[in-house]
Amino acid sequence: MLARRLGLVVLLAACQALPSGVPLANTGGVLDDDGTARDRVAQSPAAGNVDAVLPSAVPSLSARSSGSPGSQPSPTSSALAASPGAADAGSGAATWTGEYYGSDKLVRHFEGDADDVELDEKAHTRVEEPSLGALLISIVNSSTGETICALKAVAHGTEATVSEGQSCFSEQGATASLASGRVSLKDDRLILDFSGKVVAEADEDGDTIEFELEYHFDGKRR
Repeated sequence: MLARRLGLVVLLAACQALPSGVPLANTGGVLDDDGTARDRVAQSPAAGNVDAVLPSAVPSLSARSSGSPGSQPSPTSSALAASPGAADAGSGAATWTGEYYGSDKLVRHFEGDADDVELDEKAHTRVEEPSLGALLISIVNSSTGETICALKAVAHGTEATVSEGQSCFSEQGATASLASGRVSLKDDRLILDFSGKVVAEADEDGDTIEFELEYHFDGKRR
């Protein structure tokens, strides 16, 4: 069973390249990992799924000024407009939209084995807000610029909750499902955490392989 599980993980990983080209560190139990599903391009949205088809940059509603025509912006409003991470003083809503760059960490937890850990110091995450409080958070391949997965989240001020049951970092021959996730925004700093489970397809003996995954991103808007 152990040999089949390790063989599947190595086989799935061999089909892909890491987001940063070469992992800065792989401290876990899977050696010579040539790549993971972090490089997989997100599948095309299902027909009729309008929410999944979004423009590459949608300005946050909270970022729009409410001044009357012809009025000059005050120094305070000008300062807020110049800082994309500033909260709207009138509504208290944060401006989430932007491109964030920093570091991330992907961990696979195997029962009875050491964790498989991948680090990327060039991680890239994109946040869009197609409607007030409704976020689309895209994890971007740092070497190709392609979207690995796009996750929906609901924002309340500077905190957001990632909707459960979404898929991210799925492997060929396996599916991944998120169990929980949270996002926070402080000025221009974005922190994203989520966890989930990966289930591989049954082999010829009818056995399946399951393992937990955790993801953490910490970056600043540019």
